[in-house]
Amino acid sequence: MPDTYLPHHDPDVETLVRPRYLAGPGDREAVDAVFEPLRGWRVVALGPYLTEVVATSPCHRVRVGYRPDREQSWQVTAALDPFAVPTWRGGFSRATPPEIVGAFLGALSDSLQYDAVSDTTGTFMSLEGTLADANEAASEAGWPTVCADGRWLTTSDDGEVEYEVGPLVDPAVEMASDVQSGFTWRVASGDPDVGWTAGFSSCTPLHLIAAVNGAVADSSPLVRTSADLPQRVVARALAELAEADRREAEARAALPTAAELLADGNGLETPVAVSPLYLAGPGPVERAVAALTSEAGWRSATFRSGRLWESDCRTVRVAHLPERTRDAWQITALAGPLGVPTWKANFSYKTPAEVLGEVTRLVAETVTGDARPADSEYVSPFELDRHGWTSRTASVWTTFSAPDPKVVLQHNSAEFGRYEELEGQAPPSWTLTAGIDDRFCAWSADFTSSTPSYMVTAAALTAVDPAPVLRTRRSLPETHLPYLQVVAASTGRSSAARSGTAPASRGPSPDPAGPQLPTVADRGRLR
Repeated sequence: MPDTYLPHHDPDVETLVRPRYLAGPGDREAVDAVFEPLRGWRVVALGPYLTEVVATSPCHRVRVGYRPDREQSWQVTAALDPFAVPTWRGGFSRATPPEIVGAFLGALSDSLQYDAVSDTTGTFMSLEGTLADANEAASEAGWPTVCADGRWLTTSDDGEVEYEVGPLVDPAVEMASDVQSGFTWRVASGDPDVGWTAGFSSCTPLHLIAAVNGAVADSSPLVRTSADLPQRVVARALAELAEADRREAEARAALPTAAELLADGNGLETPVAVSPLYLAGPGPVERAVAALTSEAGWRSATFRSGRLWESDCRTVRVAHLPERTRDAWQITALAGPLGVPTWKANFSYKTPAEVLGEVTRLVAETVTGDARPADSEYVSPFELDRHGWTSRTASVWTTFSAPDPKVVLQHNSAEFGRYEELEGQAPPSWTLTAGIDDRFCAWSADFTSSTPSYMVTAAALTAVDPAPVLRTRRSLPETHLPYLQVVAASTGRSSAARSGTAPASRGPSPDPAGPQLPTVADRGRLR
């Protein structure tokens, strides 16, 4: 069994729930996370037990309330003026998955932020777009829509979701009603544990309605503890997992595995070229630190717990701690020889040496002033679409998926203090993971918010480099063997791997758009 799981997925206490609209309300921490997109808002806890929450936008025109004792626990109102009657309103019932509420509030917060930055007004009141635009996510999911008597009714494939658009009515009459029926969602009406409803008035901006539909139709699962779910939802999740395992086992059985291909070999120390790179295992330590040579001014020291490399200017340290799991490799940049850390990157113990080697090479070249300028392919991670990656944003998380979807880069835009990140008191801004399959993670890398952006991009692009790499038979992780391909040892990156150098196609030109690292001329400090 693989010994590392995807972040936040503990199989002993947590279950992946798909479809996500049946995931239920989760715990109180999930509710608190809904308010994270509301950066800069005034958030106040009320009630005798401080269980009620009211958030007010900086412009005082939008209010969000959470009252767990009410059926419609989540309530939102928006007005053109702080003292005016609301222009639109709506809310979600108590059992609505907080992630769906968070998608709505994230889009709302973005609209207000756009108004503040662009010096515009009323984006959160805009009626631009069409009903078809608002329903695009459900249409792409293949959910059928029926139009009759001025109403639109969209139903999910399993019949659990009904999304209805009602006819336009007099806004004054509509706003006076306790229940808003311009846009309504009814989910699992017969199951009080996970069934929920939502309703918004007819004047609610369509891009906010689209955010809800996108979150409901999203095919990715949500994480819940089994104790928070009704038995039928847990049974459905486990049955789906078993079916996925069965299909995967059948697919693997039809192909020769790497274990079978390696069985007829000349010894465990025989080098072979394998792909994909991200499942090749850690490889030799020397390849990960090939650029940290004494000729380049780096010093190394061996300790009981591992080995340390330090730059000549004493502002960068690379540590290898082989007994650690999540942070077996640590790269730390300091404000000065005796200064505090400014950024940090951690890599788990199965991270391929080629990924580490590309990052340490960029660090070494920048410290010595040899980094080449601006025409680099290592641009900001937000421009990974140049290389065929796709991105999806939900709440404070942006997920970048490689053409091979098992490699994923996640960005957390929640605002934390820099030193909270560095001390491990807050989640990292960037996390790169390479999965063995949909459940298990081969390795991961974490980067704090001040890490130069091109180094994050370099790690991501190197991980999906299609060229094979050299490994000895003994060093291949046993749990990865069914997913590896063995190729000719003289192909692609494997030739360069013999000498510990990177292939010419991966030129190191850090992009100036990312945080810049001072060179030796700047007093040798890597900030």
